[in-house]
Amino acid sequence: MSAHPLASASNADAPLDVRHPLYVVLLFFTCFAFSYLDRQIVSILVQPIKLTLGITDTQIGLLQGFSFTMCYATAGVFVARLVDRANRVRLIALCVAIWAISTALCGFATSFTELLFARAGTAIAEAALSPAALSIFSDIFAPRKVARASSVFMLGPYIGGGLALFGGGMLLSAAGGDVSTWLAAHGFQPWQAVFVLVGSPGLVLAALVALTIREPARREATTASIANTDFDEALPSLREVLAELFVRNRFCAPYFAAYVALITLFYSHAAWFPTLLMRHFHLAPAMVGKMAAPAYMTGGMMGVALAGMLAARVTDERTLHKVLMLSTCAVTALVPAAIAMPLVTNSTLAILLYGACALAASIAMALAPVPLQIAVPNRMRGRSIALLVFMTNAISGGVGPLAVGYLNEHLAGAHAGLGTALAIVGGVSALASALLYALATTRIASTTRKNA
Repeated sequence: MSAHPLASASNADAPLDVRHPLYVVLLFFTCFAFSYLDRQIVSILVQPIKLTLGITDTQIGLLQGFSFTMCYATAGVFVARLVDRANRVRLIALCVAIWAISTALCGFATSFTELLFARAGTAIAEAALSPAALSIFSDIFAPRKVARASSVFMLGPYIGGGLALFGGGMLLSAAGGDVSTWLAAHGFQPWQAVFVLVGSPGLVLAALVALTIREPARREATTASIANTDFDEALPSLREVLAELFVRNRFCAPYFAAYVALITLFYSHAAWFPTLLMRHFHLAPAMVGKMAAPAYMTGGMMGVALAGMLAARVTDERTLHKVLMLSTCAVTALVPAAIAMPLVTNSTLAILLYGACALAASIAMALAPVPLQIAVPNRMRGRSIALLVFMTNAISGGVGPLAVGYLNEHLAGAHAGLGTALAIVGGVSALASALLYALATTRIASTTRKNA
């Protein structure tokens, strides 16, 4: 059987020689940031979308949560096999181009259904980036350096989410006045123009990935063997991957569940906190961006930087235990901030607590891929990471924003409903995550003592 058409090519076939791993990390980080910009731009556009399309908070929850993340998660199952057997660089370039076009197409939607389908295209294409990029990092860095490279990559959600808040609010304001009149004359609303503007740069990123990055040799096989191996025969089965994760590595079950709970909080905050500021404190979208984006980005960057520094100060043999222990401490600190943030009555305090939540959550998020990168064999990493991505998106992304929207509509008191809903979903998610991370850490310590 011949190799898959996207299978890794030899270095001689690569378009351009880029020898600096830092460049690879920074470019993939930029792609990841833009994926979150495209993903979370809806959060700052909720009010004008609702007015134009006449949709409810529950539908907004579906748009940002369940429908988007189910497409993302389902696509991840199919691309995971390609990540383990194919040219990962070409796969990333193709997917970046597709999600950029899909995001721009959101700007042409005139109904909830059309917007839903365009968002589905963005979601499906974004599914390949994380497992492919993180798999590549495992091949170009030693275990203790994988944590630092991955933490830089994991800055993407915070930079991209911050840009969605700040840039989206600014673009929405800039599209008012005479610009709005011109757009209306051509059948466009300002929020539609924002989608087109934020989606377009992805095409440039796709070209840079395709033209400037080589597919690295996988650490567990030489370049020659990759080029000539029957990939279907060499690739471990899904049953073997699951056995590796949940039988051999006993920490994985609570670790997966802990991360699912954490991302439930993350998606809930990303989807609804800007709307909370607009509704409860009567802030304009541009002001929300100016106030919330710096707190979100600063907290996220500080957390990721701290995670990278702490995880790097350890031997390769101790990396796994240290990563899970750091995550446990960070998520434990997140619990009180997650409960208080949506309930306070002062907008400045709410935003400061929002930054504190971003700081604590980003430490665990930055370290999340590392256990799979260093504990799982090469030809299983893509599907292992994709399984984690699938679970976090199918469960967290689906349940979090939708639960907040649903609770908001059914809690007594329209003014207090959204804050209470966010406190319930965020507080329960953070507490569950902390307990599960602690269990995973205990299992690593127990395994270490048995093997000593």
